[in-house]
Amino acid sequence: FLRAMYCHSYCNKRYLYQYMATLAGCIAVMSSGINLGWTSPYLPEILNGTYPDISMTSDEGSWCAIMPLIGAIPGALLTMLAVDRIGRKITVLIMAPVTFGAFVWLAFSKSGVVISVLRFIIGSVEGGLYTALPMYLGEISDSEVRGILTASMGLFSILGALFINVLGFHYTIFESSLACACVPLLHFLSFVWMPESPYYYIKKGNKTAAETSLKIFRNAESVAEELDEMVKAVTRQESESKAKFTDLVTIKSNRRAVVIYLIINFARKFSGKNPIGFYTLDIFRLADGDLSEYTSVVIFIGVEVCAAMIGILVIDRLGRRPLVIASIAVCGVTLGLMGTYFFLKDAVASYITHLRWLPLTSLVLYNTFYTLGLELAQTTYLGELFPTNIKAIALGLADVVSVINGAIVSKIFQLIADNFGIHYSFYVLSLACLTALILSAIYVIETKNKTLEEIQLCLVKGSSIQK
Repeated sequence: FLRAMYCHSYCNKRYLYQYMATLAGCIAVMSSGINLGWTSPYLPEILNGTYPDISMTSDEGSWCAIMPLIGAIPGALLTMLAVDRIGRKITVLIMAPVTFGAFVWLAFSKSGVVISVLRFIIGSVEGGLYTALPMYLGEISDSEVRGILTASMGLFSILGALFINVLGFHYTIFESSLACACVPLLHFLSFVWMPESPYYYIKKGNKTAAETSLKIFRNAESVAEELDEMVKAVTRQESESKAKFTDLVTIKSNRRAVVIYLIINFARKFSGKNPIGFYTLDIFRLADGDLSEYTSVVIFIGVEVCAAMIGILVIDRLGRRPLVIASIAVCGVTLGLMGTYFFLKDAVASYITHLRWLPLTSLVLYNTFYTLGLELAQTTYLGELFPTNIKAIALGLADVVSVINGAIVSKIFQLIADNFGIHYSFYVLSLACLTALILSAIYVIETKNKTLEEIQLCLVKGSSIQK
């Protein structure tokens, strides 16, 4: 029954080119996942002297870990300017050679400073991707599959993290970096053939090109009715005013969208996925669980991949809001359990002999529910909430806010762990989840099965779209 239901919904030839464009575009996101996950296998080895040519202190290592987040800020700001000038597709495409060159350079690097700079550069590409790609995917997709398409970014980021962790446990930095360089190359060779977003063409006044693009993405010969609706939507949004930064707070519908995004991003970042991802191996090593830290890391990320696959199938069925709320609740509980485990380990070490199963179990549950909700929903909401005339500004600033929050929580996690104990780090994250849960229950809305224009009209009217 389930197979028939999903095949009936998603296995429609109308969506074929939307799936192809999503796959080609999301390959780029694998590079982001690789860069974020790189520190898990390699940073502990650099710090313990496995690579004697690379000198790095613990504090320098923590800065190396958050370099992708810092680099994402200029990347997002530059992309914010580029997407409306050269197009969504070209903006995403030109990131491939930058990433390719950075991975090749990383293979030959013998300096901690150079490694940090290269992680910064790839991080800037990540900032650009998370600005341009949700926009592109949101604009090319039918409302029935928009959730699965935009949520696919989260899946490919996770696949990238799994890829580098598996490579990192078996191969050197030189070998894994050259293997990783193949990812942006594959992205370029596949994405170069994809059409530009029809919304971009309409925004530029090229209705003929928009019609051609829409015909490809809908796999249909006649798209006149949908094209007219797109033209009217863009015309209405563009006619309201020339987009300014202040429009995000002075216009009620934009303000509602900003509040929703800020709550979800606060939950996403302060649930601690960045620091847990950066220090996964160290956390499992410190926990001293039943399984080796290497096996635990592979299970941790492998479960995340499975959860992402399930998540992209149910996000358009169950909706975004219930997944977000359930995700935050479970993350808060499991982080609290991790804090309690480490507290008991320090206070009464003999007591935790019978609890060595808890760290892996807690973090697997954490990762599963984080992925089902917070990981996938943010990119979906980003592609849906903001109108065309201010989408570039909104997504650029959203990515800046996201990486700043990620950098802050990552540094706080490390500082608290080093100075007061890692159990306090987990307790702080758990408390943040409780705060986010309350805010999400009050303010976060549902957007499933709504066209982009319907979502905007609901935000303009201030009406609820939770049903």
